[in-house]
Amino acid sequence: MTDTEPASTSGRLGVEIEALDSAPVPILRVRPVDARPDAALLHFHGGGYRKGSPQIFADSIARIAARCETQVFAVGYRLSGECAFPAALDDAVTAYRWVAGSVPGERLALWGDSAGGGLAAALSLRLRQLEIPLPACAFLFSPWADLRNTASSFLENQHTDERFSLEQATEAAAAYLAGHPAVDPMVSPVLGDWKGQPRLIVQCSDSEVLRDDTLLLARTAEDAGVDVRVKVHEGVPHIWNLSYPATTASEAAISYMVEQLDELFGSNARR
Repeated sequence: MTDTEPASTSGRLGVEIEALDSAPVPILRVRPVDARPDAALLHFHGGGYRKGSPQIFADSIARIAARCETQVFAVGYRLSGECAFPAALDDAVTAYRWVAGSVPGERLALWGDSAGGGLAAALSLRLRQLEIPLPACAFLFSPWADLRNTASSFLENQHTDERFSLEQATEAAAAYLAGHPAVDPMVSPVLGDWKGQPRLIVQCSDSEVLRDDTLLLARTAEDAGVDVRVKVHEGVPHIWNLSYPATTASEAAISYMVEQLDELFGSNARR
């Protein structure tokens, strides 16, 4: 995976950030100098499928990559303003296939935030449909995993979540679905068949509107026999993890992510 575009480096973190021109879809590689050998995270950003990019979240990804000592391939999937479903999922599959060409699935973990968490969950289901070897696990932070938008936490937490709302979710879902049924597990993975899926590590806030999406997805997967790990953080904002290491809660979330990576991939020999 070599490219002609010069890489930028966050010297303070010791992280190299490079746009991979050879990739079939836009991908930003964020690689710590002490990254685990032959392991990677495949990241999907949030933004309600309407906005966002790897570049916008590059600083947050770099900080977390450095803490995890793991390279990250951040995917710039097509947004709903350009193409509705299934464009984003198709891009996710394409990106996974491409990265898995050099990083084996057992050393590759999915990571998604908000809508990106829902996309990562849908990707795992889609890979099984396509009989593509699955990743080692999926890290999902506040996944938007049910585009029916009927969870009670949309109303219960409407006054405590300043970053997402039922109105925003309704508008974003309509743009992404463009008439496609919200009951399709490829857009609402809480409705999917999770049998045979790898470990699922989900984290959310008790005061955000996507609390119930997270917990329902966890319960659905656990009922199907999946090894599910759940952490609910008290009183933190939606996608608090991206502020790492600015808050105690973000430190706790990413430290737990590191624990899981160490358990799955082994401690980094370069430490």
